[in-house]
Amino acid sequence: MFSQSFFNRILPGEVYEGDAKSMAIGNSSLTTSHGSGVIISNPAKILSFNESYIVDLNINFNSLSERRSIVFKDEWEESLGETDYVFNQNNTFNHSFGFLYQHSLKKIKLGVGIMSKPYLSFDYNYDEEVRGDSNLADGIIGINDPVIGFHTYKTKGKMDVQSVGFSVSFNDFLKNLTFGLGINSLKDSVINDSVKLSVIDSYYDAMNLANISDFNNSYSISGDTFISIGIDFKMLNQLILSASIQESALISDGTELDFFSNSISNYVGLPQFFDFENEELVFTLNGFYLNLPEKKNIGLLYTPKSNINMNLIFELTNRYFKHDVSVAGIDYDVNEYKIGFEYSPINSYPIRAGLVYKESVFNAVSPKSILTLGTGIDFSKSITMDVAMNYSTYNYKYYDILPLENIFDYSCDVIDCDTVTENNLSFLTTLKVEF
Repeated sequence: MFSQSFFNRILPGEVYEGDAKSMAIGNSSLTTSHGSGVIISNPAKILSFNESYIVDLNINFNSLSERRSIVFKDEWEESLGETDYVFNQNNTFNHSFGFLYQHSLKKIKLGVGIMSKPYLSFDYNYDEEVRGDSNLADGIIGINDPVIGFHTYKTKGKMDVQSVGFSVSFNDFLKNLTFGLGINSLKDSVINDSVKLSVIDSYYDAMNLANISDFNNSYSISGDTFISIGIDFKMLNQLILSASIQESALISDGTELDFFSNSISNYVGLPQFFDFENEELVFTLNGFYLNLPEKKNIGLLYTPKSNINMNLIFELTNRYFKHDVSVAGIDYDVNEYKIGFEYSPINSYPIRAGLVYKESVFNAVSPKSILTLGTGIDFSKSITMDVAMNYSTYNYKYYDILPLENIFDYSCDVIDCDTVTENNLSFLTTLKVEF
């Protein structure tokens, strides 16, 4: 899902479900992934490897930096540009593992696989320096705006998935078709929300600290089970058509309030978590409820018939959010377009690259593009290691998260909203052993 990290509280970020090879080729987990992650993305691929067994280990590192900028004006209220007042960087590590097995009988070929991995992330960290006013007299050396404290807002949580998958192909008239079924169980989890105001120097007036009470809330979230179905069709010797569908799933703490639809601001068209009550800033979210979208995927893998060892891919992913009432500002039907290639020179390392174009669920945020790169190495006939990198950057307009006064009843045309810029850099390493 394409969501800004601040909104992970209501629309959690997805951890990439494929292996490093497919990530490098435009996040093409439907057509080029050959690890245990195919149980979710395309279980027909369980039969895509050469040996009887495959064990894979995936290690992911993600670095997300967020900058919040405000307009800098001169004494005549003329805009001089933008300056950053918040910079946050969050680094996370994830790992997953799985096992695939295939066996050929007289007329059919059967495959089975199991996998365990992180699937959703609710994490977001916000730390803001709060500065005061020292009112230094002329000739006194010092800092006019000393740091007096910090605003800290955090959400934390992760939901894992455990999957089992099956695949079958036939050796007769259906020999060009492979079918797969995945059963995926989202495990129960806990979400934690917290706000803390820290004062490190009480000598100065704390007028710039938000008027909000510290809190630390936790909610137990129940998972769900969803089915994934996939098919591979070898249309020609050089062309393979793949398609899959993933069911929607409901994750909730028991509440029936859909925060995804009910927290949208009428002014900025984005979710709003804070508001003012009796001149005090309060956190308005209580609990969790989300219908994960149904996903439909279709893709083509083309291998040109030439002396050049190359693969070309194109994939389309559609996400549809079930809803009872449509809310302005939300697109419940979004697409993701992926293109990529792999070029494997003889006696050298493969070159993999791709581009992803993702539409946003929120109309107020423009679509984003993701650049993907990677390569791999064969240590032996049965042991391989692939590495991949994803990079994206985008920005949007939003309120100050912890304001001193009520600004939530105004649009960004009236007040100077923050410019929020996010840079996301991900690395994935996959180690596979076939035997």
